[in-house]
Amino acid sequence: MDLFRQLALFAALLMFTCTHAAPARAKREVSYIEGRSLSISLNEKARYLYKEIESPNEIVEISDPPLMIRPEDQCDPESLRSNAEPCLLRIVLALKNYSRIFGDNGFFHVENSDCSKWRTNATAVDEVIKQLLDTLQEPLDSSVPLNLPQWMMGGYLCRDSADRLYSFSIVVARVFGFLGSLPQTV
Repeated sequence: MDLFRQLALFAALLMFTCTHAAPARAKREVSYIEGRSLSISLNEKARYLYKEIESPNEIVEISDPPLMIRPEDQCDPESLRSNAEPCLLRIVLALKNYSRIFGDNGFFHVENSDCSKWRTNATAVDEVIKQLLDTLQEPLDSSVPLNLPQWMMGGYLCRDSADRLYSFSIVVARVFGFLGSLPQTV
């Protein structure tokens, strides 16, 4: 099996293990102002990590990317104004996915991997993710180790994860910035 197929299989497996159930949410008051502050912090840490991780010499195409914000998630201003719930549910799922990647059991914490040299940065990212989930009043599921084969610990996986997190953090900061600017209903 060539490297491209193995990466596509890994991405599909990661998506399946991270999105096996959508969280059930009751209507609760969420502090979008706090979410805005935390999402900006996540963006800053993601940008720093992205700049720190050098681009590998290999070029790898991942055909099945991890959880991302899609148009059908209704994160546009008009949809957020009328019902933010679908967008927030998708953000929660993605945050939990990124917590698995950057958290204590993620591949940035595997000893002697290409990603382990950014362990401190990954821990800082994971702390902000946990705070964002707490702000959204969502429990963080106990992390199950990813158990990746050694060949998947290459530098391209570090860079790809940081790149995707950085892009995601920009969208999340915009969502919370918009929601934080709306008049709060009491």
